[in-house]
Amino acid sequence: MTTCLGIVHLVVESTTFYGAVAKGGAAANLLSANETEPAVDDYTLLYDLNEAPARQLAEQWPSLPDAVQVASAEGERLLSAARDRTGWHGQEASEDPEQGPTRLYDQRGDGIRNASRLDAVLDDADNAVWLVPAIALTESAGEAGADQQEWSVPTTQELDCQTCGRATDHRFTTHESVPDEAWTGQPIWECRVCGSARYGPSLE
Repeated sequence: MTTCLGIVHLVVESTTFYGAVAKGGAAANLLSANETEPAVDDYTLLYDLNEAPARQLAEQWPSLPDAVQVASAEGERLLSAARDRTGWHGQEASEDPEQGPTRLYDQRGDGIRNASRLDAVLDDADNAVWLVPAIALTESAGEAGADQQEWSVPTTQELDCQTCGRATDHRFTTHESVPDEAWTGQPIWECRVCGSARYGPSLE
């Protein structure tokens, strides 16, 4: 199950709107593959949405365009709102992945973690700087928990061993090969004492 972490903004250089969207997509690809940014596993650019983002996401921002130049009035308002959500206020933002994603990322998919880094990105740009909003997504802990639960199914059980003549620990080894569609395949368990095999209960 994928969980929404909220809106993040990709800060990219471009001479055109469509160039900004393309660069935003490339930056988001780099971000989702960036091991130093573990909070974000996937993303969706607002440009790629078929409908407006959910109201609870949109109402947190002054506007959510597909892409906007930082130098425009709308861009300045959006950048100011993004800065307010970074928690910088003159100090480094938390890099703890539990705190959720950094709100601003550069063209390489790296988090912009302080005001001086943002200023450098803006000052070093040769072309217009754009904000490209995206919805950050992460794989929820519930999914990982389901995997762990699946692996916690016991593969050792006490069963009556016909060779030993008593109840011994048996380990599940495999399902019998399936000769046709009507046959489900019996689970085969192996005695851990003598190694002889027998049919046993299903793991489900």
